[in-house]
Amino acid sequence: MNEKPMHAGTIKFFLPGPVWVRPEVLAAMAKPMIGHRGKSYADLQERIEKRLPSVFDTQNFVLLATASATGLMEAGLQNANPSRVLSVTVGAFSERWNKIATDNGFEADKLSFPWGESADPDRVRKALGEKKYDVVTVVHNETSTGVISPLAEIARAVRESSDAFLLVDAVTSLAGAPVHTDAWGIDLVLAGSQKALGLPPGLAVGAVSKRLLERSRSAGVRSHYFRFSEYEEFSKKHHTPTTPSIPHLYALDTQLHFLEQETMAARFDRHRTLQAMVSAWAEKSGCAFFAARPEDRSPTVSCLRPPEGVSAEKLKNALSSGGWTIGGGYGKLKAETFRISHMGDIDAESLARLLSEIDSVIPESRS
Repeated sequence: MNEKPMHAGTIKFFLPGPVWVRPEVLAAMAKPMIGHRGKSYADLQERIEKRLPSVFDTQNFVLLATASATGLMEAGLQNANPSRVLSVTVGAFSERWNKIATDNGFEADKLSFPWGESADPDRVRKALGEKKYDVVTVVHNETSTGVISPLAEIARAVRESSDAFLLVDAVTSLAGAPVHTDAWGIDLVLAGSQKALGLPPGLAVGAVSKRLLERSRSAGVRSHYFRFSEYEEFSKKHHTPTTPSIPHLYALDTQLHFLEQETMAARFDRHRTLQAMVSAWAEKSGCAFFAARPEDRSPTVSCLRPPEGVSAEKLKNALSSGGWTIGGGYGKLKAETFRISHMGDIDAESLARLLSEIDSVIPESRS
């Protein structure tokens, strides 16, 4: 890891999105406005376009969209325009992608795994051998359960068993865990700005394969706002088809500087170190990971059950009264779990202070 950051030990905000954001990044958003069709803007977007692909580990086209990540989840399906979709589901956000498919009128099957477990590549391979699918959707890191799935192996199963487009939600893994877009043969990797990228919410980014770009040029694509081939065409002049959120691009330009300073490899190591800190603490505190198998546990967010007799909601509220913010349980896990984000730019000293604070409020959080 690099030298201790200036904010070390000062963070009290551990929500799994939106995450804590560096003051320098927030300050960048206050820069004066510029015209989004002028040279100053084109220079800004060009700087980003030259550097952002390294975060995806890709040579593919990387688009910038003023939207949430959900917008690109829908866009991926609309641009692929499939006859049948296989949704690999391991939690609330992968379930959402299945619902987006059916809401758009696509025929979609679910390959479901129990919440708290990762997706099994062999079962993905088996499903693709039993029925023809044009698209497979996967959430790499499931924020609702704190589970990371073996994306490289899943991608290999898809590539070896079908010619389906592989669409991946990497919202809480991109810039927090390895994502090798080209080497793994992924057609769309998407993320929102407010998670592991460490930015305010409102920007979505995606790496799009050449064959998915070609598909987006064909007849029948259902998207106007998110037609990928149009984004690529406008990017040749370092523009976007519609008005971008310029403050978010100022923020991204600044954050890319910090990512480059740290390096992606060091960033991945830091996230794993933070996850190991939570694991060691949980064992002593009596908290239990919702993901039973250590290899399934996310490097960027920990989903935990409190000790026997302790209310997750009371624990969260007790922390809040002291100025600390953590995440509550999500969806059907709301009552039984709490979540600690260690994604983005969280440092070990700040996390250690949080864990100590949780220890202090556990006694007063009993039901």
